[in-house]
Amino acid sequence: MSTKLKPTQLEKIEAGIVALLKDNLGAGYLIDIFPDRPGDFDMGKANKAALVQYTGSTYAAPDGTKSGWQQRSPSFAVHLQLRTLGYAMRGTREVEQVRFALQAANIEGAELRLVRDGIADQDEHFWRYVIEVACTIPAVPRPKHVPAPLMTDFQKEGA
Repeated sequence: MSTKLKPTQLEKIEAGIVALLKDNLGAGYLIDIFPDRPGDFDMGKANKAALVQYTGSTYAAPDGTKSGWQQRSPSFAVHLQLRTLGYAMRGTREVEQVRFALQAANIEGAELRLVRDGIADQDEHFWRYVIEVACTIPAVPRPKHVPAPLMTDFQKEGA
């Protein structure tokens, strides 16, 4: 019997970004999580793809309360791949559509902020852009102290 794990906060944010893009970009896009094997990725008949990928986190110093809490800033990249259709498609309009969809959006209680965007690659068939967003969430450590077992053996006096 396999146990289905609850999604992590990062997975929830990543899924929320995918949902926002699907709501805002329209049916002309293939929108999904970045594939496990990028070399095998096939856009099929889609002319535009937006693939979301967690790219890492930075952490602030602990808050000083000795609780171990820190602020974490996870980053996510939207890989925008546009098929050239024999005309000048530079992709700036599509980059702006992604920006409008994500800037200041609230997912899982975290507000997204834009970090950067830019062209990643271009050839005769595709334009590829990366739009990076981040947010700030608490990073809470797991408890280190295991609670003591309950006392279950009572002795009666005078029995």
